[in-house]
Amino acid sequence: MVQRRRRKIKWTVNAIQTKKSIFYYWNNRNKSTVYSQKLNQLFTATLKRVENNPEASIATKTENVRAILVRDYYLIFEITEFKIIVLDIWDTRQNPQDFPIK
Repeated sequence: MVQRRRRKIKWTVNAIQTKKSIFYYWNNRNKSTVYSQKLNQLFTATLKRVENNPEASIATKTENVRAILVRDYYLIFEITEFKIIVLDIWDTRQNPQDFPIK
């Protein structure tokens, strides 16, 4: 039986900053951290699914860069042989022309 190697998930500094700013916004808006915690759990669960099957996401014009929808956010990531690198998180309620990856 051939066992597939699991890729490790790595976050870029930019993606971490974006995630923090999203959580900061929701914490201030809701006066609670509950929604941010649930959103973080969704991000983590989605990335675990991507870890097992990265092709089950949306391809972009950039080679090895894909996106997957989590609620109102696209997790944008790059697939390498040993890693899944989260490049950014993009809020889908923004102008589509501003989407960072074409």
